[in-house]
This record gives sequence, structure tokens and C-alpha cells, in this order.
Amino acid sequence: MNLNENVEIKGTIESLKTGMIEYIEPGETEYTEKDVEKCIELLNNFLTELQQTETKESGMKLVEKVVLKLNKLNEKCEFELIETDQREQIADIIILAGNLKGYNERNEDITEEWREW
Repeated sequence: MNLNENVEIKGTIESLKTGMIEYIEPGETEYTEKDVEKCIELLNNFLTELQQTETKESGMKLVEKVVLKLNKLNEKCEFELIETDQREQIADIIILAGNLKGYNERNEDITEEWREW
């Protein structure tokens, strides 16, 4: 199972990226397309790493790691990169990936403990 190739995850990542880029207003938005690319890169790297885990414990450490990195990226962008819609999409990606690995229930928010966005 390749998490990066999961149809639902891929669709959500594309929607996330498109929405973030469409919202950029030069000179007014505190983030750039480069920040959006970094966010997508963090999520894709997370999926690749999570796919290689074999225990819930190692999977949850990766969840914590990616959420903390996303917190820092969002802070760098004056907390404008991850708004309500993006928060839901990012959480859905992480939760679905964990669920596909068998580490959590589909309705269990495994990001909440570390999430600032």
C-alpha cells in the first residue's frame, strides 16, 4: 500500500495546494507559493515515512513530528498558511494515513495533542 498514491489522500493534497495558492494575494498574504510547496513536501514526506513504520508507536512519533513542523511553518507565515479549511484537510490526510496503517480510527483526531493550527 502506497499512502502517497491513495486516491483520497492525493485528492485532498491537490485540493489543499490549490486552495492555498488561490488565496495568495501578493503584498497582503503572509505566505508565498514556496511556503505552500514546503507544506505539501512535509505531508508527502510524512506519508512516505509513515508507510515504512511497523508499529503504532513509531507512527505516532511521525504524526507528532509532522504536526510540530507544520506548526513552525504556519508560525513563520504569521499563522495565515493554515486556516480552518486547510486545518481540516491536513488533519484528514494525517488521520486517514494513520487509519490505513491501522494505527487509529477514522474519526480519531491524532493531531490534536500537538496541533496549534
